[in-house]
Amino acid sequence: MRVIVFGATGKTGRLVVRAAVDAGHEVTAFGRSVDRLDQAGIEIRRGDVFDAVSVADAVQGQEAAIVCLGSVGLRDRSTLSTGTASVVDAMVAHDVRRLVVMSAAGVGESWGQIPLTSKVLFRTLLRNVFADHEAQEAVVGRSSLDWTILRAGVLKDDPAVGSCELTNTGPITRITRADAANCLVAQLDRTDVSGQAISVTN
Repeated sequence: MRVIVFGATGKTGRLVVRAAVDAGHEVTAFGRSVDRLDQAGIEIRRGDVFDAVSVADAVQGQEAAIVCLGSVGLRDRSTLSTGTASVVDAMVAHDVRRLVVMSAAGVGESWGQIPLTSKVLFRTLLRNVFADHEAQEAVVGRSSLDWTILRAGVLKDDPAVGSCELTNTGPITRITRADAANCLVAQLDRTDVSGQAISVTN
């Protein structure tokens, strides 16, 4: 599958690119500093998710997109939602249907799945990031695309466990970035999770 990764140079995005290549996909990495990626066998597209033209040009000819954007700071309330909106608009314009997006456990109905410590952080230090994730999910949910949102638990840089659990009822704590990346890529070929937001944890 021809898949483009937005947020490809972030901690999780680099792992998503690697996982997608390992899974046999034809991968395009999109970002402002993608020329620094050392992953072999990928196409590089330099651009900014706020630039609708460069996003649309990069999306053309793809079969799917993975969005794993990161906020640029604690005051940032727009990168996730505005960047994702650019991707959605480009996909609609070029009839690219499959979209997988990484969000955060705690958004929407998953609020009851996260521990008290995460709730405190989302209501205080991370309130802007949390609000941006809420807006991001709204953008995706309103679209006509074949979308799936994965709400990741607290991301850790530990070695991969090798498995992850998708649940909208059980408790969500933490997940390694490597496992989250593998899980995002695994959703590309699934048809039973379309139109769903699902929490994921180790």
